[in-house]
Order: sequence, then structure tokens, then C-alpha cells
Amino acid sequence: MSGLVLKGGLVACPLTAKVVPRDLVIRDGRIAGDHGTDLPQRDISGHMVIAGLINAHTHGHANLNKGVADLWPLEFSLTHGGWMAAGRDAQMVYDSTLLGAWDMLLSGVTAVYDLVVGMPAPEPEHLHAVAQAYHDAGLRAVIAPMVADIGFADSIPGLADALPAGRARALTGPPQDPQTLLRRIDEAMGFDLPEGIVWGLAPTIPHQCTPEFLQGAAALARARGWRLHMHVAESRLQAEVARALWNASPVDRLHELGILGPDFTVGHAVWLERRDFATLARYDATIAHIPASNQRLGAGVAPLRMMLEEGVTVALATDGANSSDAMNMFEAMRHATNLSRLWETPARRWVGAAQAYGMATLGGAAAMGLAPATLAPGAPADLACLSLQSPAFCPLNAPITQMVTAENGASVAHVFVAGREVLHAGRPTGFDPDALRARIAGFLPRLEANRADIRALAETTVPHVRRFLDNRRRPDLGFTRNLPCE
Repeated sequence: MSGLVLKGGLVACPLTAKVVPRDLVIRDGRIAGDHGTDLPQRDISGHMVIAGLINAHTHGHANLNKGVADLWPLEFSLTHGGWMAAGRDAQMVYDSTLLGAWDMLLSGVTAVYDLVVGMPAPEPEHLHAVAQAYHDAGLRAVIAPMVADIGFADSIPGLADALPAGRARALTGPPQDPQTLLRRIDEAMGFDLPEGIVWGLAPTIPHQCTPEFLQGAAALARARGWRLHMHVAESRLQAEVARALWNASPVDRLHELGILGPDFTVGHAVWLERRDFATLARYDATIAHIPASNQRLGAGVAPLRMMLEEGVTVALATDGANSSDAMNMFEAMRHATNLSRLWETPARRWVGAAQAYGMATLGGAAAMGLAPATLAPGAPADLACLSLQSPAFCPLNAPITQMVTAENGASVAHVFVAGREVLHAGRPTGFDPDALRARIAGFLPRLEANRADIRALAETTVPHVRRFLDNRRRPDLGFTRNLPCE
């Protein structure tokens, strides 16, 4: 029997949003209800214990691309998507994933939903590397390869024709047979994962999937017991494409095809309407709200209060490092609360700190299919200890509010997953971050050389994509998620 007693700390319950002085007994990976007199004791006076934060949508393959996307809307990012995951061997994939895990541990994250690149089909050795990285870091994870049978340029009506001859095919690859592709995906994911890590599947965007492929992917995932996750209405253009292709919203389309369900998570959901959120709520689907990425990509302000009012379970996320750079869930909570106040609405409809904490914990658990880390007896011992000696908590007036409004991760001292300490005194226990940095510095020149040609192709294609976006007809959607131009 293994365990530990954390004595003398303040405990912040995500269910009640109350902070109380209480000893926490960890026994066999869970919070125990006894006094733990037979277990080792650790004094954590001057710390606040929070439930482990859950990053409900990120892309581990993007961690080596920090800083590359300055003035990129989503469609530029998708144009560049091919090279950002190209030219890698399994060691590079492992280190990219581990880099993100390190970043997340430093901000109190205990679980992550990783939509790894896998188009047209994932490579088994790369999936092994991702799983091993999260196992070594000690994080729980859903690993969900992003898959599609229609390339980006071919999925937007008129875009392929607006590109120079041959450019669309060079960027998106040859057409894929849906059934062949599904067999390849199933074969690539046909190995056992380490404890605490499970499979998901992420058909990337509704209009990048034929009906046959999307329904087949959902059927495969449900037959295998995998989670499902899609990017839905992330940008205005995606909402426009849905109207043009189906005369419906993306959620209408997913409903029509039978994709929605309690195992399904919608990423972003910026350009949806109230009725779409009501539909998602009816099927017990979750939304991964990703406020920092939505701002960075100029996608607009997602109507978070509307989602909550319609009864949707909302999780929080950072997105990948090419569209947010930081994997900081404290930042995600802060943006979620602040952006809810930009709408012309009474203060009673704003999202407060306690709600953001709940979304970053309980909401994330729902998206990942996890038992929530409530810090109550019987709950998983997934938690983080924050030092209250940092400036964010001086003076200590309202700990949860200060965590959301002022914390940046600097206070995170210890992180436990299933009762095992995976971050001690700010340093990972399962890997050496100094060695990780050295490996990345060593292979980066080779990686850049491997992907130089496809990167150059993307860079010379962006002006054509920009011209297409500038010249397209912009239909009136009847609503907006952007602030009016000054």
C-alpha cells in the first residue's frame, strides 16, 4: 500500500469553489477518507492544493513551432500545416511531446487531450513515441490522431482554383479512399497504451471529411471505445463553408450524420449560434473552449455564457504552440473570464473565477472521459500544490480568484497524478529537462533542413490564400463573433 499525507495546506474544491484548511490523505492513487497515520507525512503549510488542471485540446506535434505564427489567421496556419509536422523521426516526435508535457506540468496540468497530426493516416512509430512521452512525464492523456480524407485546399469551395497550377495538390496530397484510410488508421492504432493513456480519434474539420469517412471514423471510434474530437466553426470561413456546402451549420451537419454523443468534443465552437449549443447539450457533447488561440488567430470571441446557459459542458484548453505558444492553463482560465466581459451584457452574465476553475477541471474530465479530481475521498489523486508565497497570492484575499486573475504558473511547486509525484519543487521527476533541451538543440538544424522545401512552398502559397480570402464574397451569417472595426 502506497501513499502520502499532505499536511497543513489549503484545499480548493472545484465542486464548491471553497478553500478550506485540510490535510489530504493520498492512498493507492486516490484521495482517502482516513487520517493516514500509517503513511509518510509532508508539511505543505503555505500552499494551496488545487485539482489537477486539464488541457482539453492541444497539438503535441506543434511544440517545436513556437513563435512561427505572428500574423496568421487560421487559414494561413492550415496552409502551413504540412511542414509544421514534417521531417520528423520518432525521437523528434517524442521530444516535441515531452516539451509540451514539461510546459503543462509547470502550470499544474495533470491530463491532456492531444490531437496529434496523423494525416492522411498516423504512423505507428510516431504514436508510440507520443504515448511514451506522456507516460514518462506522468500525465494522463487522450491521444487522438487528426485524420481527414479531403485536403485543406480542396475543402474550401473555390480555393484550389485560386492557387497556381499544381499548388493545391502539393499542399494537400492525393485524394484518399475512405475505407482504405480507415483501415490504415485502425492498424496504426492497434497497440496497447501505457496505463493512464487512451485513444481518441479526431476527424479534423467537418468539411475536410466526406460523409462516408466521417461516419466510418465515428463508427470505428465507438466500436473501439475511443473518444471523438473535431474542430468545429473555429473561424468565420468555416461557418461560411458549412452554409455553402450544406445550407446548415456544422453542428446541423454532424447531427444529420449521427456523429454527436457524450463521447464527442467540439473544439473552439466560435461561430455557432444558440440553437447549435442547445443541440450539443441535448447529446451531452462537450466543448473545448480555447480563448487564447481564438484571439491569437483573430477567430473572434466565442460566446461562452451562451454555451453555459444552453447546458453544454465546457472544458478549457490552450491549443497547440503554433497558435498559442504557451501551454498555460492559468492563462486559459484568465482569458475565459475576461473575454466573457467584452459582450454588451450585464455583469451577472460574466464568467467568474470559480466557473473557470470548474471548466479547467470538471469540464476537462468530462471531455476526456475521466473521473473528476474533486479532491474528495474516493477521487483520483490528481492535484497541484501552489505556493502562496508568490506575488500572485500576496495578500491572500480570495485564493481562487487570485489564482485565475494573477497566477502564471510560477507558484506551482508540486504536481501529483494518481498519487505519484510527477513534479517536485518545480522539476519533473520522470525526465531531465536539461537533457531534453540539449536534444532539441541538437536535432533542430536537421529538422529545419528536412522540411525546408515544403515550408518554402507554403510561404509562397500564403499570398494566394490571402488574395482568395480578401476577394471572397462574405455572406451575412446573421450574427458575428468579431468586434466592429474602429
